Amino acid sequence: MVFPELRSTENYAMKHPAITSDLSQLSSCFFIKLVQDQGKQIFVSYASERDNDMIFEIHPTLTRFYVGNNQFSFTSTNLYDDTWQHVCLTWENTQGVMKLYRDGQFAEQVTNHATKNFALKAGGFLVLGQEQDSIGGGFESSQTFHSRLASFNIWDKVLSESDIAAQYTNCSIPHGSVINWSVFKNLIHGNVAVEEP
Repeated sequence: MVFPELRSTENYAMKHPAITSDLSQLSSCFFIKLVQDQGKQIFVSYASERDNDMIFEIHPTLTRFYVGNNQFSFTSTNLYDDTWQHVCLTWENTQGVMKLYRDGQFAEQVTNHATKNFALKAGGFLVLGQEQDSIGGGFESSQTFHSRLASFNIWDKVLSESDIAAQYTNCSIPHGSVINWSVFKNLIHGNVAVEEP
């Protein structure tokens, strides 16, 4: 899926309702290619009870993930290198731990105790390519994603390190139990393009 370089609030893919049952843990895996360093980009947002229920935010020097408006910052991983990268994130609410994997290898772990016992509520809007400043909308062009994304999936469990390594080795991400990448090609808006391999 190609999000054009010319930033526009019209370019996105949206699924609603995106999650059918509350999530106390999750894994999200995808392939991403950031064509150049152009500051902050937000490529996924989920909003059910609030606009920042879940956000994936990429900066030139760090990567941020929000769960329930609580931030996890990963400083060891720079995703801006103009190549396809395999990325996985796992999170669980028992200890509030999130792990980041890059190209099949564990990269960094961050704990945010504010997410202990938190659950992402079902029924919300999941948007690829935009941040929601209101539930299902409130897009701003300055936060628009403008790169390439493939095989974005979410599961309702924490995937094992061996499962994640196998995805990278096989260059294939299995269908997620919560979010399945295949549905998004029929949910695009604006000038987002779907490229088949």
